[in-house]
Amino acid sequence: MKQLSLLLLLILPYLSIAQDEYYQPKKQPQPTKRTYSILLKDGTQLRGELVRQDSAEAIIRTTNLGEIRLNADQIVRIEQIGTQAEGESYPNLFSQTMRFAPTAFSAEQSRLYYRNYFLYFSQFEYGITENWSVGTTFFTFLPTALFSLSTKVSIPVSKRVRLGINAQYAGLRDGGLFNGNGSALLGIGYVQGIVTTGDRQNNTTFGLGWGVSNGELSRNVVGTFGLVRKVSPKLSFITENFVLIGQGSVDFAGVLSAGIRFDRRRHAFDLAAYVPLVVGSGVSSSVLFIPYVSYHIRIGK
Repeated sequence: MKQLSLLLLLILPYLSIAQDEYYQPKKQPQPTKRTYSILLKDGTQLRGELVRQDSAEAIIRTTNLGEIRLNADQIVRIEQIGTQAEGESYPNLFSQTMRFAPTAFSAEQSRLYYRNYFLYFSQFEYGITENWSVGTTFFTFLPTALFSLSTKVSIPVSKRVRLGINAQYAGLRDGGLFNGNGSALLGIGYVQGIVTTGDRQNNTTFGLGWGVSNGELSRNVVGTFGLVRKVSPKLSFITENFVLIGQGSVDFAGVLSAGIRFDRRRHAFDLAAYVPLVVGSGVSSSVLFIPYVSYHIRIGK
């Protein structure tokens, strides 16, 4: 009995300490700080933590400048681009286009963009206003052989839905791509309606387009469906798909695609594969993979 009492006297202090530690408030893990990219109307771009935002103002905490208070009318957009744990990350700067097909997002006002496809085709796009842009695409080595002029008007109908109309005129010299000295210019127009849901980093786009020739709409309709998803701090996944409706003797014609965009601070690289599909009587059903590569850069700050 004496031994048991002595043992209890020795254990009780440790039980008391253990009980105190058990009921001490636990330290909660610090929430992960998210990094944002903030674009101002004067072209200034800030990166930092979004401390607070409401309809009147936003407070940004940056590494070099500390906390900055911004009026809401100074801000063009605020986009999350990662967390401090993820390290450096970059947004998709070229959200106005998937790869070929446009989205309802507009090019930034007073910004010039350049794209190159397979070295052979070049494209410039310029944002005239926040909702209106113009562009031109041409055969890089002989622009007079093949070129197009395009314009897009888009409007936001809610925070996550935009509508757009894209119009394009394409001209081809009758000498073909590698002989642009032909006398006749063969031209065709194309008009497309676009609906995009989501934000510039993660969105879904639906479109319907018609060819225009001699002032008449084509009976064939091109339907488009695309997805853009930010899958890592420096990568975006993009799929854009086309289907030709009302093509006559062919039962089905379309193109499937999938690829990634390597996002960087001012430019990006695309790698993808396109799979054309044609189904119909007397049509070969073999599957063909067409590789795709392009380069994008935003010129200026």
